[in-house]
Amino acid sequence: MRSSEQIEKLLSKLIELTEKDKVGWQETANLNTFLAPVGEFVVTVSRSGSELNGRYSFEIMDGRGRAVDGTQAEFVGATGEDQTGRQNWQRLSRLHGLAQRSALKSDQAVSELLSSLEQIR
Repeated sequence: MRSSEQIEKLLSKLIELTEKDKVGWQETANLNTFLAPVGEFVVTVSRSGSELNGRYSFEIMDGRGRAVDGTQAEFVGATGEDQTGRQNWQRLSRLHGLAQRSALKSDQAVSELLSSLEQIR
């Protein structure tokens, strides 16, 4: 299996497990970067630029903090011919959004806010 195929499989698995709340993401000093410790590794997902036209980065670091692999995707446009690039961008965008919701505990905040609103009479 080529490395890019392994990265695609890894990203898909991280998305799946994050959606099931089985991977816990954390905030970092950078507002648009989130990290998750997984086994002996730490994975990060970052965004630079806007959500609609930004660049996403995914990185795998070993226990010593060295980057061992990763990928990047830049927005290729709605009519771009690079299907693989667009799919990679969409996958990283999805993972970033899920990581952000996990790290910021967005679902819990919305639930608590809804509960507070329901108590208002």
